[in-house]
Amino acid sequence: MEDQPTLATERLLLRPFQPTDAERVQLLAGNPNVARMTTNIPHPYTDGEAANWITAHTDDWQRGSAAIFAVCLRREGELVGAVGLMNIHHHDAELGYWIGEPYWGQGFASEAVDAIIGFGITSCELTRLHAHHLSRNPASGKVLTNAGLTRMEKHRITARDGITQEDADFYEMLITD
Repeated sequence: MEDQPTLATERLLLRPFQPTDAERVQLLAGNPNVARMTTNIPHPYTDGEAANWITAHTDDWQRGSAAIFAVCLRREGELVGAVGLMNIHHHDAELGYWIGEPYWGQGFASEAVDAIIGFGITSCELTRLHAHHLSRNPASGKVLTNAGLTRMEKHRITARDGITQEDADFYEMLITD
């Protein structure tokens, strides 16, 4: 398979993660305000976790099972978050993203999500995308609906502690020719 591409938007570059990004990922994703808004970012975010997460991306890309991109400011090159397609299988994928707290409310998540959806349709030949967010994070729901996903249902999910139950809203997009 070809190397993972870099995608450009008006303000962002979406590029493959590099090992040198680990410290920045740990800083941004390890922020408790970021971690508590997601279902899969650990907190505390211990040393080595970011490096292990980044290392897995190349194999996932080569297998065609995921396409995870670093979200970077186009001018400065500064890493501000992540966006990706996971569990790619039979033209279906899960959409996920996070943005570091200093960059919230600036439209970066929406811009990155729009780019990854376009990439998924054209490069991965996706016909269905699905995503979810914790119900207590309505800003994430706004990003998904603005990108064209439809809210389908609410479910109780197990929180990252493996014990607590939380409400999550589930979305999907069906892609037709």
